[in-house]
Amino acid sequence: MVRNRIYSTRELAQLWNLSESTIKRWTDTGKLECHRTPGGHRRFQLKHIQDFQARHRFEGTGLLTSTDWEDPELETFINQRNWSRVRELILYLASENQCASIKDLLERLYIRGLTVVDLYDEVLASIFVPSRGNHSSNSMTVGQARLVEKNLEEALYYFFPGVVRRRPLGKTGLCAAPSAYCSHLVNGISRVLNEEGWDALNLGSKVPFEAMAEMVEEQPVNMACVLARKGLSAKSKGRFRALNEACDRYRIPVLLLGPGFSTPKSRMDLSYDEYIPSFRDLSDYIQRAAY
Repeated sequence: MVRNRIYSTRELAQLWNLSESTIKRWTDTGKLECHRTPGGHRRFQLKHIQDFQARHRFEGTGLLTSTDWEDPELETFINQRNWSRVRELILYLASENQCASIKDLLERLYIRGLTVVDLYDEVLASIFVPSRGNHSSNSMTVGQARLVEKNLEEALYYFFPGVVRRRPLGKTGLCAAPSAYCSHLVNGISRVLNEEGWDALNLGSKVPFEAMAEMVEEQPVNMACVLARKGLSAKSKGRFRALNEACDRYRIPVLLLGPGFSTPKSRMDLSYDEYIPSFRDLSDYIQRAAY
């Protein structure tokens, strides 16, 4: 069971390179929110830390010496934006079945200023992509790849509720993939929608275009996001028209995402509104579409 990470006064002092007395003084004056244990000890949740940092414009750059798994060079990797080394660490933790440690590391990166879209673009997407269907390139067995995917998704499931979100906007985005083995990336789209204040109809992967079209007809959808891991066959492109026609009737934009749509040739013969190359671009598009 992965539990929500709670930080002590000592750990927060380490993160912020401050004295424990400074942290205590800020809580006593109401400048920094915390919870108190029955014994009177201060405890801090991710939302307390992120809210304080956002208001006072600084990051937690210190090293958590109380965390056994943390690589002493982690701060160097983050400062240098050496995401390949961060990915290696997360992949190692996932392969060792360390969900709680992955969640703690994601929180660590979030405290250091990485947004959800940064986490997906710089770290998570490229971990997920080769974890299935391409095992020969990274010497993973099918079982190992599924273990990695399961642990990453479980860690994200417990990490995401602590992320600061925009107020609800009353808009809904549909997200789905026609191909298999990319539900993790569809989940990423759903999380970006949620972070920006949208509701997400997350249909997952291996969803026929006809089923996507039915959801557009049945639900008050404001945008359809289609992700593909591989290019569509001629037959699949023909079926894509069902979704396109449904979206046209309600004037709903269709966005294409993922490596399967990355080249102009892969998007040929498809009627769509925009190709979105990254999670950052998706976030920007969602913000523009909200108004």
